[in-house]
Amino acid sequence: MTKKGIIILLIILLLLAFTLPIMADEGQKEEKPAHYGALSLLPPVLAISLAIITKEVLSSLIIGIMSGALILTGGNIWEAFKKAMETIINTAGDPSWNFRVLLFTALLGSLVGMVSRANGPQAFGKWAEKHIKSRSVALFITWCLGVLIFMDDYFNCMTVGTALRPVTDRFKVSRAKLSFIIDSTAAPVCTLVPISTWVAYVASLLVPLFDQFKLNLNPYTVYVQMIPYDFYPWLIVLMVLMTSFTDLEYGPMARSEYRALAGLGLWDTSIMKNPPGDEFENLEKSEKGSAIDMVAPLLGLIVIIVLCMAYSGGFFDGKAGFFTAVMNSDSATALVWGASLTLLLTAVFYSVRGVVRLKDSMEAVIQGAKSMMVALFILSLAWTIGSICKEVGTGIYVSSIMSETFPAWAVPFTIFVLSAFIAFSTGTSWGTWAIMIPIVVPLAVAMKIDLLPVIAAVLSGGVFGDHCSPISDTTIMSSTGGACPHIEHVNTQLPYALTAAISSAVGFLILGFYKNAFVVWVITVALFFGVVYVMHKLFGEARYAEEIEKIKNA
Repeated sequence: MTKKGIIILLIILLLLAFTLPIMADEGQKEEKPAHYGALSLLPPVLAISLAIITKEVLSSLIIGIMSGALILTGGNIWEAFKKAMETIINTAGDPSWNFRVLLFTALLGSLVGMVSRANGPQAFGKWAEKHIKSRSVALFITWCLGVLIFMDDYFNCMTVGTALRPVTDRFKVSRAKLSFIIDSTAAPVCTLVPISTWVAYVASLLVPLFDQFKLNLNPYTVYVQMIPYDFYPWLIVLMVLMTSFTDLEYGPMARSEYRALAGLGLWDTSIMKNPPGDEFENLEKSEKGSAIDMVAPLLGLIVIIVLCMAYSGGFFDGKAGFFTAVMNSDSATALVWGASLTLLLTAVFYSVRGVVRLKDSMEAVIQGAKSMMVALFILSLAWTIGSICKEVGTGIYVSSIMSETFPAWAVPFTIFVLSAFIAFSTGTSWGTWAIMIPIVVPLAVAMKIDLLPVIAAVLSGGVFGDHCSPISDTTIMSSTGGACPHIEHVNTQLPYALTAAISSAVGFLILGFYKNAFVVWVITVALFFGVVYVMHKLFGEARYAEEIEKIKNA
């Protein structure tokens, strides 16, 4: 961290230490409020702004967590420390979900270590050189794989990068671009395909509300009908295709891409010398490895996890159809089961073929798990600050703006903006939906507004905020899967996400006046293409060509 960053952190800590006891004094005398007013924004704003300014994610998250703990404990530093530690332990150790995701991440790191020990990625890269002839095709295949793995966003994030990083590396695709593709085909695609775990979650939020207001509607049918109005996921998926085939890059992504194409590195080494996953470069590798030693474990992982999801959803007991079982599965448990079984079968597969001995496989397993330590810490702290934000009422405070009177035509637009802000601040789309859906459905019923655009606005806003938040678990897992420094991924992705979000916001604004979805889509997409083109002209290749040339000649 730079001296400037350290000074900023010290000033913030001093301000918190001296001002929070005063601000929280009244709160100590009463029961815990639903929210702490504008102070509820302090933890996420601190964490996000410091992460961007200092490029130190872990320390920024810790500062954000401590600020929230200080608010909750009335400014008592010792009590705040205990509160922060208890929250970290309880959140990361949550056996129903978080701990299983951490375990899955470590297991997948172990699998990557084992595959790398077998020399699978290098062998697959050589095979790809013969069959994948261009950079655009490599990017398109990455996009296709991301779209195809639509069942679960975590599974998507960790699988796509592992499978295709050797290919994109050979075509000098920056790790930032790879992480962007991974992130943009994870959560966004999960909301667009009506047979994912995400659909089941949203339906579970709608059922009690439909019953409460005696709405004779099927939540699943409503979800499917809502998909055409879900602007942001569609546009960000389209953004990947546009930039892959037209090279209309701009902003920090343009710098990362031109740096990679100039042979100056696939990631920003000033942020991190070895991002997660690159520790395997110096690992001793088998001379007998072939492309099948990478393809077989990854295909096996996909098949086994899908079968485990179907099993946990009751398919093999005859309680549900296959797709229904997958939608209603315990996905976190299925991920752990699938990764564990794949790891075991891969070790046997390599041993039987004489590619890697069992002893060497176990060493690679340990090395692989170690490579995920930074990601595991970031995930744990991101979940913790999300929990802290819930306790200080960040989401409730922001959503309280909804109580203000505003015209019916502005409802979809306003809901999109508020949902985006909550998701960006808390790092969770699911948490945002849990806050907003119980608010917007009664609002739509009371104002006699069409439910579809309103629900779509909640989902779009939640996905956008989650997609670009530095404290989002999917953002963290995407940078890990793409072996890209986390802050580089956040900085390069944000301008693209904002472009899609602004176009989506305009779409929701028009939708408030004009209900024809086709016409609204034509206007929204035309605006989207126009903004991308103008941004490329202003902040694209010409902007960074001279900078890249200077670096090259340095």
